[in-house]
Amino acid sequence: MSKLFSIKKDGLHKIYNILGLKFKILDKKMIIKEIKNINNRFLAVPYLEPKLMWLAEKNFTVREKLWLMSRRFYKNAGYYPNFKMPKSLNEKINWLKFNYHDPVQTICIDKVLVKEWVEKKIGKKYVIPLIGTYNDVNDIDFDKLPNKFMLKTPFSAAGKGCFPVEDKQSLDIDLFKSNISDAMQAWNNLYYYCLSRGYKDIEPKILIEEYMPIREGAALEYKMFCFHGKMKFCLIECDYFGKHPQRAIYDSDFNNLPFKIGRFKHIKLNEKPKNYDKMVELSEFLAKDFPHVRVDLYDINNQIYIGEMSFTSGGGYSTFIPREWDYKIGDWLDLSKLNPDYLHIEPEFAEAAKSFISPNIVNSHTTHRD
Repeated sequence: MSKLFSIKKDGLHKIYNILGLKFKILDKKMIIKEIKNINNRFLAVPYLEPKLMWLAEKNFTVREKLWLMSRRFYKNAGYYPNFKMPKSLNEKINWLKFNYHDPVQTICIDKVLVKEWVEKKIGKKYVIPLIGTYNDVNDIDFDKLPNKFMLKTPFSAAGKGCFPVEDKQSLDIDLFKSNISDAMQAWNNLYYYCLSRGYKDIEPKILIEEYMPIREGAALEYKMFCFHGKMKFCLIECDYFGKHPQRAIYDSDFNNLPFKIGRFKHIKLNEKPKNYDKMVELSEFLAKDFPHVRVDLYDINNQIYIGEMSFTSGGGYSTFIPREWDYKIGDWLDLSKLNPDYLHIEPEFAEAAKSFISPNIVNSHTTHRD
């Protein structure tokens, strides 16, 4: 029977074979499905894919960028934002992206430069040792590397751009080089994902640092959310890279807080970590000159290490449950206290900004366009 009648797919066509006669006909359902897929890929990600934003960013106006970010915000945070009159933490983070830039933020975000910055601030012992930096994968002499190491690109987040190697002997070097080369391309810079200004000037490169057991079993990461130099709450990641990631949230005195961030399972820890107070102290010292920053730390064998610093946690699109905590935490970030030296207010934001920043400051720090 199959020889007398058959149907085969050929791209957007179907080929009908009837009694030896072949007919190639466009499949309308397939065309509609493909159009929907293209539309979803185009619109579901408001930055229009990092590669496209990287290519065409100069063609986007501030209004268009606001639209793109608002769509992503709505999809992730669950409500439509008002970036011009920000009240929640997420909204204020996005306001800062457009209107505030301290060049030190770029140093602190860059996974290479931050090591030297932290070392000068609090000491070398809090920095994960750097093995080397490279501009090209072929510059790496794998024979000289230890059997275990961590390779990273300097402008990624949420574990992307990180390549842990636990056994160099079993590594497919060529595949590894190909994956690294892909990850360090400019369009993978987090800036083209969420328009966080501090990332934009980070140069593509490779860093290799000593391997730390931060992905094994019940490994903990402490994400200290600081506002105007005070640590207000800590998001503790439990086995973040494992099969059963969980989270816990505590204030600076280690009181459990009644909200969640993201859809992870949230738990309570059995006891206060031994170095918790010291980590709070270090975080506040590093954060003292910034209106808001998240300082990430590890406690490994009773030694504290600074992992990274983020000024746009979750890209500014985090899901708070219940949502009211997005607004409560937003109150801790006082935009009227911003350092005027780093204000560059876009005209679209200027009039509304006068309600929470001195009008004289707004007028003198608004970006004027020809």
